[in-house]
Amino acid sequence: MNEEPSDRVARNLQQIEFWPGKAAEIDTAVLAASAVRVKDVSSPFPLRCLDVYLNIERDDFEDEAFAVIKNSLLPTSHGEVLQIGDHVAQPPFAWRDADPFDLGLSFTYNTNGLFRILKNLRQASLIEERDVPRLLDDACLLLGLLYRADGHSLIRNINNNLNMYLIPKVIEHVVGKARFDAELQELATTRSAVDEAIVLAHRRRGLPTLTKMKVSLGMGISFMEGRLRGGKLTRDSCDQVETCSHRFDESKLAIDHRQKFLEMISNAGRRHHFSLAVILDDAAESIDDLLWLQDLVQAYPFLRVHLLINSRQVSINFSVHLMHQIWRAPVFHELTSRIGSQVLMTVVDFPLVSFQSNYLPRFASQVIGEADVIFIKGANFFETCQLREKETFYAFVVYGAISRRYSGLSDFDGVFAYVPTGRVGYIHNAAGRPPTTLRDIVAFDRCTTPVAQIDGRGGDRHAN
Repeated sequence: MNEEPSDRVARNLQQIEFWPGKAAEIDTAVLAASAVRVKDVSSPFPLRCLDVYLNIERDDFEDEAFAVIKNSLLPTSHGEVLQIGDHVAQPPFAWRDADPFDLGLSFTYNTNGLFRILKNLRQASLIEERDVPRLLDDACLLLGLLYRADGHSLIRNINNNLNMYLIPKVIEHVVGKARFDAELQELATTRSAVDEAIVLAHRRRGLPTLTKMKVSLGMGISFMEGRLRGGKLTRDSCDQVETCSHRFDESKLAIDHRQKFLEMISNAGRRHHFSLAVILDDAAESIDDLLWLQDLVQAYPFLRVHLLINSRQVSINFSVHLMHQIWRAPVFHELTSRIGSQVLMTVVDFPLVSFQSNYLPRFASQVIGEADVIFIKGANFFETCQLREKETFYAFVVYGAISRRYSGLSDFDGVFAYVPTGRVGYIHNAAGRPPTTLRDIVAFDRCTTPVAQIDGRGGDRHAN
């Protein structure tokens, strides 16, 4: 039986007020023990951001200078500031509706997210080791001031997606854009990870397509970027990445509608047209997604794949800045040779970590609207990009409290789930009631009809 954090730590109850009307007694020892790691990185002091926020006594957030700073940090897309307010939906939930303990967990995420960026800057020799604690406090303070401004408007009306946007923006302001550009986050590391992932993709090119789809899920929890040393994987690190990426080889996915997905495309051959809109997640795992998508465009000449790609390098996500590495990789010749015919790309200027359906620009929504089916990769994208009007497939690995809550599954469960038109992958229920989860909504083991399995070399092999 797995122990809960409360079983392992002494109780330390504290009354915490996040804003007037939002307060609760929280066991901070349990909160610290439950701290949310960011890309497998954790600060030695995960409650630091919460401590700073609760002890802000100054009123700098009311002066004119701070108003200029605040306005410079707000998210924009294609030149327009994203609207944030009491009546703006924030999937899966706005913080105004959050449980107080979950808010506390978000503050641990803040600490660890800020610490991770500073740690990376130190490793790149852009800041000194001795400066990390001070810079962390400065970042926590600025974020706390943003939260408290305008009667706590921001903290009440953001979601996790918007909060993840604020973390790098705060670091950019604290250390300067020359040291860290929030629109080109971790670009060198991400490019190195893509190069290493392409090497692995070359080894995997002959795997059956269904296997490649599983491997791409496992790659999502390989944390390859954090394993790089000098921009390369050591032999041990490479073995660890391979172990993670093949973790589902001998086990079932918790929800597995891959065959349903392939069947829909195969059956579309009767009408000689099928349009698939694709939203990718982390860069390294996206290489394996592109590998199986390449199989599909080779096998089905009538298939058109339309990639929605961010113009900004946000965290370690796939972006337009990485496309030249795909162009020059021989393993992707069959994919790149179809650019403009079977493979289309639309570049979206989007500031947040994951595309959020209510913030997508009109032309991106038009691409989605014209597609027959949408494929969306990543747990964050599952939470923020629900498309009731389209048949959608979501692929991700469950990881973390929010992911567990809205999927209804356990950490490290693999998911490739079909959500039909007219439905969504989860329903957030207000007033503290448990959500209707993906597990509730999706029927398990309904998509078991064998279909032709593409073997990765242009031929077909019947699925087992």
